[in-house]
Amino acid sequence: MKNCKTNWLTLIVSTLFLLTAAASSAAQAIYDNDSALKNVLQANVYFDVNLDDSQKLLLRMNLLQKTVQQLRDAGLDKSIVIGFRGGASRFITKGDHYVLDEEIEDKQKIQTLISRFSDEGLTIEQCSIAADLLDIIHEDFLPGVRIVANGYISLIGYQTQGYAVVSMD
Repeated sequence: MKNCKTNWLTLIVSTLFLLTAAASSAAQAIYDNDSALKNVLQANVYFDVNLDDSQKLLLRMNLLQKTVQQLRDAGLDKSIVIGFRGGASRFITKGDHYVLDEEIEDKQKIQTLISRFSDEGLTIEQCSIAADLLDIIHEDFLPGVRIVANGYISLIGYQTQGYAVVSMD
């Protein structure tokens, strides 16, 4: 009986040790993008932003911020354009009258990120056609937002210049 208890206790301790070692190993794992960035010195990226949902847009803007930081950490020179069109246009405007009351808090957070992006030298563009379709007065866009005639043409132009297009919709 004593031998059975000892075996049982040994089994439990061994299992806990293995689980702890596996968890520790997983926590120490380092992930990188070295294969993708091999011989890459310059990152040219066009983020195509077309989300009408404030929570999803805020999530994408946070992911965009993390991506920009990781490109910087990788030591890459970068040229980044964030192109807004469609419903996403409502969230880069002055005032709160283009969004619903429940979207105001998210809009403020999005605008903080947009201001940070602008301060970091990222280009922020707004499609004039989308603004007109949404009845947004062009002067109501945030400072630092460049209005372009047609967001699709801008996207085509940047892609033709070799920019990677990242769809954020």
